[in-house]
Amino acid sequence: MAITRANVEATLIKRLGQKMTAAGLDGTTFSGSNTDLNDPIGTALRTIGVSVSDISLVTNSDLSGITGEQIDALLDLSELRTLQNIAGNLTVVDQSIGPRDMSLSQLSNQVEKAIQRLTERIAKVHGYGVGSLDASVISLDFQEKPSDVINA
Repeated sequence: MAITRANVEATLIKRLGQKMTAAGLDGTTFSGSNTDLNDPIGTALRTIGVSVSDISLVTNSDLSGITGEQIDALLDLSELRTLQNIAGNLTVVDQSIGPRDMSLSQLSNQVEKAIQRLTERIAKVHGYGVGSLDASVISLDFQEKPSDVINA
């Protein structure tokens, strides 16, 4: 069974809907038309190597080739980008007026910690964000060879 955009949106709304709503994003729509989830889904697809036909509108056909382990990577990477968008939209700060204190930045701190945890998980489980190691040999050709000897 192929994954659809509505499937991805439903998962993201379940994971992050309340935080999205608190940040002024659409945290309820999961019919395949949530514009606030277009960027996260598109970013995740491009990260796993799938090109999209239109970066401003990811469709079911863009998701049609996603199978197996790619589904989990897609969901985790979409969640990460959604958390980053939430962090960017949270503009509330702590306030102190006389003896009253309001700690309004608690959600922002929670989101930043969630981004760190998810980034580490994505690197560990899916390998994204981890550098690759390449090896090769450099030949300097310093050794004397019979053709290098000049007979006088």
